[in-house]
Amino acid sequence: MTVKILVAALLIMVCSCNSAPDKKAAPAPGVSEDSTVEVIDTVLTKETISFFNRSGYENYARGIDKDFDWSRFHMVDSWKDDTVQQKTYQPDKSFFALYGPFLKYSPDSSMFIDLDSYNISLSKTASGELEGREEGPDTEVSLVDLKAKHKKRLVFLGPGGSVEDGGWLDNDNLVLIGLQDDPDGNSKIPVVWKYHIPTHTFFLFQSPDSIASQQIDRWRKERLKGVKIL
Repeated sequence: MTVKILVAALLIMVCSCNSAPDKKAAPAPGVSEDSTVEVIDTVLTKETISFFNRSGYENYARGIDKDFDWSRFHMVDSWKDDTVQQKTYQPDKSFFALYGPFLKYSPDSSMFIDLDSYNISLSKTASGELEGREEGPDTEVSLVDLKAKHKKRLVFLGPGGSVEDGGWLDNDNLVLIGLQDDPDGNSKIPVVWKYHIPTHTFFLFQSPDSIASQQIDRWRKERLKGVKIL
């Protein structure tokens, strides 16, 4: 009798072990296994800083302010873009002929950032040179999805702000850098926007340092080198 009870107990233990659900190792802290989850950074990542340094922005900024320091940028706000303007859009060949050199494509080339078409009207002269005419004091930056054939407004700013440059960290994350009005109204504060596409989330980073208002368009002119701005 005792032997039968012992065998039955062992069988129950084996069955319980075999029926236990498989355990999955937890991801390391701060790392998401799902691209639909965004890890929040309170300061600019090394990846973001390296991206802008490769574009030459740091040298430009330090030419204006020798003490310019990426570590002084801190996140001051975040929000979802649920109400962002979006419309069906399929650019034609003439658009790419004019703006193509200045578009910022995602690594997989399925999307691009349009920094300029709202703000500057480009045309070609008889000799093939590009001319640009300012369209007004406002700034709009858009994200175009070539596969879905739609255009989404990322940033819209009045006369007090600008977007100087932008690009991609990877297929899910893009960054923009620009300027917004300082509360004193006489200078501009450098800001960086990070946008996480899967969650439609913006993160705004701001530096306490200010840049003189008259310097606002110097970097854009450098980025659009070769275009004669009228």
